[in-house]
Amino acid sequence: MATFKRLMLGTFLEFGPILIFLGSFQHFHIYKATMLLMIGTIISTVLTYRLQKRLPYLALYLAFLTIAFGYLTLAHREPKFIQMRDTLYDLTCAITLLVGLMINVPFLKHAFHQVIPMTLRAWHRLTYAWIAFFITIAILNEYVRRTYNLQDWFDFKSVMVLVTVVFGFTALSLCYEKGVEEK
Repeated sequence: MATFKRLMLGTFLEFGPILIFLGSFQHFHIYKATMLLMIGTIISTVLTYRLQKRLPYLALYLAFLTIAFGYLTLAHREPKFIQMRDTLYDLTCAITLLVGLMINVPFLKHAFHQVIPMTLRAWHRLTYAWIAFFITIAILNEYVRRTYNLQDWFDFKSVMVLVTVVFGFTALSLCYEKGVEEK
């Protein structure tokens, strides 16, 4: 039960800012929503650090991208920058996970082994699943960003939040293999 609570809290901290972004877009405009995303991401990163008592590299990277692309969006009054942030984030996550496998450093295991103890084989399967998912959603994000209008992109983004959560839990349940932790 403690594992489930930690997973849910982590999911909330990761998706809270984007949910605020999506909700605020419906009530305000892209620029105010972007500002709220930037603030929410900073708060989420600080809370993640305080709860994990370690430097959350992924959260810091996402915060950096959000601040940089949010600033570009606000400074140039151009929504494409905040939309491009998602593509860059997804592709760099996929590349990072792939490089980790190539150098025999399973980054997902290092990030989550305390919460989800699994065999090394299970971590590898889960990593490949996430690599494929990140590449797929990066391609889809660029397609929707370039082909459809801003409201359509927001609708797509809203659906993708749910798809990501469902994918995460489904991939974990399919890849999970309890056993003695391998070095």
